[in-house]
Amino acid sequence: MTPPQTGPDAVATTGPTGPTGPTNTGVEGPRRRRRTFQPRAVVAIAVVWVLLWDRVSIGNVVNGLLVGLFVTFAFPLPSIVFTGRVRPLRVLWLGVRFVGDLVAASWQVIRLAFGPGRLRNAVVGVQLRSRSDFYLTVTAELVALVPGSVVVDARRSSSVLYLHLLDVGRAGAIDAARRNVLAVEARVVRAIGSDEEIAALEAAAAADPDGTGRVPTDRHAHPHEPPGGHPDEPTDPATGRSDA
Repeated sequence: MTPPQTGPDAVATTGPTGPTGPTNTGVEGPRRRRRTFQPRAVVAIAVVWVLLWDRVSIGNVVNGLLVGLFVTFAFPLPSIVFTGRVRPLRVLWLGVRFVGDLVAASWQVIRLAFGPGRLRNAVVGVQLRSRSDFYLTVTAELVALVPGSVVVDARRSSSVLYLHLLDVGRAGAIDAARRNVLAVEARVVRAIGSDEEIAALEAAAAADPDGTGRVPTDRHAHPHEPPGGHPDEPTDPATGRSDA
């Protein structure tokens, strides 16, 4: 048995939290994070640096690595704990569904752009079922890449995504958008999550059979609430005022 850590560099862990049960996410102090070398983050920043210069050269690569080292040590981020495992068939299904959603949403946006009538948009909060920062990030990226929806905010503390939806004029469109986000999250967790995380997700889904993913009512917690209306109410794109 490993004895508990003590002292200023001890890493505190959190117990079961959130709708999906245990997460065991490590919470690192700022001093601890500044001493941690993050090679993957450094390489990622270096790649972005080289792409920005649009030229591969030794100087750009070295400068990118130096920038990556500076950023990771000057502005440390908490580590994201990944305890799952990759399931190739489910990863393939995740990719196929993403491509299908991409094509369907692109066609819908084309129809809205050339169709008659006035669009009614809304900012919607979606309560995710997982409390993992990793799954929150992957879900947000997949949702944001599909036309017609933009992730305007992500709350790590409560695992809530706020989305701007292009058209919610149809009856039930808001709940359908929420269910779509939760479906994306479920496919992500089933593709790369651990058995415990998948079981916790299934339990959370069983507790919410309608799959609405509604955020607990707290109007003061919505950073992008449209003027004069609830964030789930359709708004006029020209004035920002609620049509409901």
